[in-house]
Amino acid sequence: MSVVLIGFMGVGKTSIGNYLGEHYDKPLVDIDTYIVETTKLSIPEIFAKYGESHFRNLEKKSLEEWIDKDVIISTGGGIIESEASRNVMKGNPHNIWLKCDVDTVYERINHDPNRPNANGKSLEDLKSLYSKRESSYNDIAFIHIDADRPKEVVVTEIINSLDKDIFANDQS
Repeated sequence: MSVVLIGFMGVGKTSIGNYLGEHYDKPLVDIDTYIVETTKLSIPEIFAKYGESHFRNLEKKSLEEWIDKDVIISTGGGIIESEASRNVMKGNPHNIWLKCDVDTVYERINHDPNRPNANGKSLEDLKSLYSKRESSYNDIAFIHIDADRPKEVVVTEIINSLDKDIFANDQS
């Protein structure tokens, strides 16, 4: 079972993924970190040297490499910008959308130089980007979780949802 965490940048996909990895005794694969490690370039360097579409292609290839393995996957917030990546995720029954208030996200990521689509952007810019991505997150996710709460509460809700889903599938 691969659990894929999707959602806007700064909602806590990686930290929630770490908790889930510990609970299920599965490795966490952070797609952004994986790309940085395999290319030996930071995400801003990839954007600057090769452009966003190249980065989205790297995301898709990384996702294809890991989606069928027994891992927890934390995606980048913009992975749903790529139709090819969305298609890879469509067949996975454990896509979880972590939703968070954009104002909260803005406070977390506003000055993060490792987020080329957010660095130096206004709150209105981020709201617009979130709005553009929202329907794609909704289309891909089978479970929607309010991540604007303490991480322990979020993790418990995810575990309960996954365990109920896994149990129901085992019964069929």
